[in-house]
Amino acid sequence: MNKAYLLLTLLFPFAATASDNVQQIENHPLQQNAIPNTNNTYTYVKCWYRTSISNDEPATDWVWAKNSDNSYYELPGYWWSSISFKNMFYTDVSNKDIAQRCTTSIDTNNKNADITFYASDIKASYSHTIWTNDKAHQTHTINKIVAFGDSLSDTGNTFNGSQWLFPNRNSWFLGHFSNGFVWTEYLANAKQLPLYNWAVGGAAGVNEYGILTGIYDQISSFITYMKSAKNYQIENTLFTLEFGLNDFMNYDRNVTEVKSDYSTALIRLTDAGAKHILLMTLPDASKAPQFKYSTADKVALVSQQIKQFNLFIKEQATYYKAKGINITFVDAYQIFENVTFEPQKYGFVNAKDACMDINRSSSKDYLLSHSLTNDCAQHGSDKYVFWGVTHPTTAMHKYIAQQIIKSISIN
Repeated sequence: MNKAYLLLTLLFPFAATASDNVQQIENHPLQQNAIPNTNNTYTYVKCWYRTSISNDEPATDWVWAKNSDNSYYELPGYWWSSISFKNMFYTDVSNKDIAQRCTTSIDTNNKNADITFYASDIKASYSHTIWTNDKAHQTHTINKIVAFGDSLSDTGNTFNGSQWLFPNRNSWFLGHFSNGFVWTEYLANAKQLPLYNWAVGGAAGVNEYGILTGIYDQISSFITYMKSAKNYQIENTLFTLEFGLNDFMNYDRNVTEVKSDYSTALIRLTDAGAKHILLMTLPDASKAPQFKYSTADKVALVSQQIKQFNLFIKEQATYYKAKGINITFVDAYQIFENVTFEPQKYGFVNAKDACMDINRSSSKDYLLSHSLTNDCAQHGSDKYVFWGVTHPTTAMHKYIAQQIIKSISIN
C-alpha cells in the first residue's frame, strides 16, 4: 500500500464539498445549532440504503426520515459537542424505532437495501452516530455492541473523516471496506442489538499519521463519549476487538510492539469496567490477492507475524477468562484457512482473486470506481471471498458472523 498517498487522501480539507451525488438529493431541512449536553434540541436523520437488489452493486443513496404527513422527522436529544467533526447525538428514542422510521421513509421494496442511519443537520454535514440512551432501570444483560479495530470492522469512520471520499462509495458500500455489511453488523442484527463503532480503516495498535486513531485512543475516545450518555452501564456492553493486520502489512511494526498495544488496550478496557469482550485472531492476510504483488519474503514475514501474534491473542483470552471476564474467542484464522483451502465446501467458488477488476496493490484504488471481473460478474460477488485485493466480500463477513453466532451466548 502506498502509505504516503493514503495520508494525502485523508488530509483533504474537511470543508471540502461532499460528492455530487449527495448534493443532488432533495433540499435539506432548516439547520439547527448543535447544543451540547442538553435535552432541548433536535436533529434530523439521514437514511442511507443500497439502490440495487444485488451485492454486486454497492452504490447507495439517502433520504431524510419523514413523518407520516411527509414532514421532516425531528429526533429529540442532545449533541456531545458543538464541534461538527467531533460529535455524537444522544437520544432516548430506541435504535429500533429510528430504523423503522427510515424503513417507512425509503420508497423501495428492496429487501437487500441494507439500511443505515445517521444524525445530520444539513445534507452536506458529517454523518454522526446516534446513541440511544439506556433506561434508568435495566437488567444485567448485554444490550449493545461496541466495536474497536480497523477496516475489517469500520462502518464509516474513515469515510466520514475523508469527507466521503475514501473509500469511493460507488465501489465500496457507504464507508465500508467491502460491498456490504461487515461481520459486526451481521452479528448485531442477528442478536437485535444496536452497534456503535469506533473502528477506523487503516488503524493500528498506535496512532498513525496523527489522524488514524489507534486502538488505545479508540478506547479512550469511547470512554470520553460515554461520560455524556445517560444511565450507561459498561458491564452491559459486548466489546469487539480486532487489529494488527495494518501493523504488519503496512507499518512494518514487529510482533512485540503490537503485543504491547493489545495488552494495554485490554487493560484499559477492563479497568474501565468491561465484562464482555469478543477477541478475534487475525486471518492469514498473506493469502489476500494483494500479496500477488509482493515479494516472497514479504509474504513469508507477514504470515509468520500473524501466526505469532495469534498465539498471544489466545493467551490473552485464556488470561482474562481466568480473571472472570466473559471472553468470546473467535478463531478467524482457522475460519479463513478452511474457506481459502476448500471454498466450494462453504458456498464460494473463488478464494484467490478480487471480485473487482483491480490488478495491483495501491491505496489509490480506494478513490476510484471499479467494474467487476468477468468471472465475478458471472458467478456473483456472493461467491467470492475477496471484494478488492485486500478485504473480504460482505458474503465472507456474513459467514464469519454466522460462525460467531453459533458459539456466542448473549442474554
